[in-house]
Amino acid sequence: MGQDADQRLVEAVHRDDGAAVEKALADGADPDAGYDRFRSSVLAVAAHRGNGEIVDRLLRAGARVEAIRPRGATPLRVAVAYGLADIVRSLLRHGALTVEPAGRGSVLTTAVSVTSHRSGPAHLAVLRLLLEAGAAPAPGEEEPLLTAVMLPHVPPAVLRLLLAHGANPDQRRSDGAPAIVVAARRGDHAQVDVLLTAGAAVDARDRHGRTALMHAAERGEQRVVATLLLAGADPGATGPDGTTAPHLTRGWPEPHEGIKPGGPRNAWDEVPVVRSAVRVTPAGVRLDADQRLFRLLADVIGRAVASLGDEEWTVRTGMDADLARAFATRLRDGGIPSADRAWHRLDITADEHATIHSALDALAHGRADVPDRLELVDLLDELRRQHRR
Repeated sequence: MGQDADQRLVEAVHRDDGAAVEKALADGADPDAGYDRFRSSVLAVAAHRGNGEIVDRLLRAGARVEAIRPRGATPLRVAVAYGLADIVRSLLRHGALTVEPAGRGSVLTTAVSVTSHRSGPAHLAVLRLLLEAGAAPAPGEEEPLLTAVMLPHVPPAVLRLLLAHGANPDQRRSDGAPAIVVAARRGDHAQVDVLLTAGAAVDARDRHGRTALMHAAERGEQRVVATLLLAGADPGATGPDGTTAPHLTRGWPEPHEGIKPGGPRNAWDEVPVVRSAVRVTPAGVRLDADQRLFRLLADVIGRAVASLGDEEWTVRTGMDADLARAFATRLRDGGIPSADRAWHRLDITADEHATIHSALDALAHGRADVPDRLELVDLLDELRRQHRR
């Protein structure tokens, strides 16, 4: 009778038939019955299908809220991913947050990350429920505010929600970069504005002594520059190397009105600029950076090839390992200085451009222990944004 009832429960969940679910449970069906050969729980399946009525029936019958099959997503994580606020609320009431397995990242970080590509009211409601329930990032994860500003297309409403639930607008990433600097270098003027409205320090500096205005100016992010200047950012602020925001506009055809270098042209010709940005100009491809960044990219390629091994590198990227190392040698030579020494330039092929992306991705998101991982994440994000323009 039990196995027959279990099968009828599985079929009822599959049909979204609440009455049949109730009947099967009354007949002795196991509320933790396996749905398929992978032993997915019927509760996880009901959550995935978005059937709140069946989820509630199973929970009342004693279904466990943790995952049944190894590495299977918990019902809570499934409901969070699909923005099912009512189901999330029911699962939280039954202690789902306390039994989330370790080692997979927090459900809170998942909820923030999902808003990068699913940013409707339902996902905001789910994030609000988790925050109200006291959800927290897992050890080693960035704070949710930093996760939000590091991802593309996260709407300002997510930041406002996090700030309303106690996030610090001056929160610093694990490498010391303030949230406003991270948002500025990614060109997100709306996020910058939300942080400033919440009281973020407009001239906060990263570990290199650079302000948000310096990063925005260097990348030609006009709307971010305007937002920062309106909030009182100091265009004359000087970095440890003597660099100011006007220095960093050099090489852009139309620097922002508020931070034009000014002065005689030849006064700028002998001022070297330490770069934190790589600029890609689709003319072949032309790669613009400074010599330090060229050397960094060369090291990244060398480390990625060495970490993966020649064969795996070739399989994963479709590129010859020896050619990648030869390109790294060219990068290490530092490129050719531009006429005003604002940038160093190197003409590269499309395959070499792809080599940079592949190497950055392998180290930034791979399993190898990389001490400067966040800098590589920033560089990869910057190159991808330019590629999409």
